[in-house]
Amino acid sequence: MKHRLALLLLLSTLVAAGPSRAATAEDAAKHVTSIADRYVAEFKRIYPISFSFSGMPMERHDGIDINAPADVAKWRAFQRGLAQELATLPADSLVGRPEWTTWQFMNQALRQDAAIEVCRQELWSVSPLGWQASLPQVAGIQPVGTDEARAQALARWRGMGAWIDQEIANLREGQKLGYSATQTSVQSTLGQLDSLLAGKPEESAYMEMAKRDGTGPFAKEWSAIVAGTLWPALERYRNFLRDDYLPKARASTSIAGHPNGRDCYRALIFGYTTIDADPQALFELAKAKVAEEQAFALELGRGLYGDKATDWATLGALMRADPRNKFASREEVQAYTQATIDRAEAAAARMVLEPPKAKVVLEPFPEFQQASAPGGQYIPAADDGSRPATYLFRNVVDDLYRLSLQNVILHETWPGHHLQVALLAERGKGALHPVARLLFFSGPGEGWASYSEDFARELGLYDSDLDYAGGLMASIAPMMVADLGMQLEGWTPDQAVEYLKKNLPMRPESRMPQSVALIASLPGFVHSYPLGGIQWAQMRARAEKALGDDFDVRAFHQVLLEDGMLPFSALEAKLDRWITRGGK
Repeated sequence: MKHRLALLLLLSTLVAAGPSRAATAEDAAKHVTSIADRYVAEFKRIYPISFSFSGMPMERHDGIDINAPADVAKWRAFQRGLAQELATLPADSLVGRPEWTTWQFMNQALRQDAAIEVCRQELWSVSPLGWQASLPQVAGIQPVGTDEARAQALARWRGMGAWIDQEIANLREGQKLGYSATQTSVQSTLGQLDSLLAGKPEESAYMEMAKRDGTGPFAKEWSAIVAGTLWPALERYRNFLRDDYLPKARASTSIAGHPNGRDCYRALIFGYTTIDADPQALFELAKAKVAEEQAFALELGRGLYGDKATDWATLGALMRADPRNKFASREEVQAYTQATIDRAEAAAARMVLEPPKAKVVLEPFPEFQQASAPGGQYIPAADDGSRPATYLFRNVVDDLYRLSLQNVILHETWPGHHLQVALLAERGKGALHPVARLLFFSGPGEGWASYSEDFARELGLYDSDLDYAGGLMASIAPMMVADLGMQLEGWTPDQAVEYLKKNLPMRPESRMPQSVALIASLPGFVHSYPLGGIQWAQMRARAEKALGDDFDVRAFHQVLLEDGMLPFSALEAKLDRWITRGGK
């Protein structure tokens, strides 16, 4: 407290003194940098695994992210202290300096974390996209190859059993306090775990780490940890979910019954999207977005199939039956994916002024995750070159529609997430604070990738309008409607499944329960895609109108991407200044 009062007195003195304005801006810039330095350092210390996915260098790889409620409470208290400091520093004094960007990242991060504290997510976090799905990816990026790296890997993974037991304790405590995951989320997660545990530890995806290292002694020690520590812990978690948790899990898909459930839902939307909006208004917006996409897809479908495409359901049936819609083999899936990426990468110079040089490689999802995985997932490269940027893809031929896959590939690679993340990584090694790479706000980030699906059509990156229409027919916009329907209107899982079957004809019906389970497990998350895409399209339309013939889409993308996934309020402010400069 004394420190903050002293700082305020100092700033007041400088303002009264004259040459003050520059001095005040300089002091504010240093203070903002100090706040961000402390945030990044503490995040790296207590969330080392999460930090490693940023691709930025790490000194050690033997720690595990905190998950004990007492530790989470300390982290939140730490953030509240930083927020109080940041509130004394006006962002306007930093315009034109890199610290303005740092301030915007910190302001959004601290505001959203304060807002979602009411949710107590650590007490009810069970999801098909939860830690059990990402743990093989953690093993996949774990450094090995030296004695020290091997020692750190073994130390980290010996602690995983206790970490998983803490997850069990959190869920048990959550149900006592009135928090619970949904039955659908638990059942879906159990399906993943059953699939994994049906195999043998020595044949699991976790053993890839030993293959990468290539030394016999490490392989022996690692095998002992997987079979003796990790596997039993996963079994304990699976058995707890099945026998103790599921019978008492939340039947309703809405979190309204949680303590402060309605406030939590709005806070989660803000946290994911960076937009604070009335959920009821978003419900109407989402339904309008679905209607718009369906009208355009039907227009394209009639151009492709003629009078046969009489309505939405008929178009869906025509596309599902189209012989071009199926893959013959896993190898064909991979070849198709690689060809799409290669064509998109070749057009990089038409996307931004200074395209990144990094490439992206393909890997299939682990076998146990193939049935429940999304269409694709992007993992950034490591700065030290230990791993390349990677696109994980599904290759289950029987329930994979070719005509709704190309937009996913473009969303995750070029001009979507790979362009976005690689551009920042190459620029971020210079003037930007590391916090710009550490923090990824889903609304601007997934919104960019959703917008890029449409931009890719402008660039001619789809094989045909049939592939673009297929993407619209597998859009995430109906999932946003389903999320809001479950949270606001009391839709049951069956109602949500039926809505998705009707409105997503290019997603296999067998996967709809899985989609509903995912949506219900992460309330508000799917808003990031359609709502974020709408925001990006609106920003572009505003720039085009203001600049006319001076508008350059490459420069528009460059200026709004180069500082990372800022919250939309900051992107709008950057856009205003860019327009004022005439698009320069």
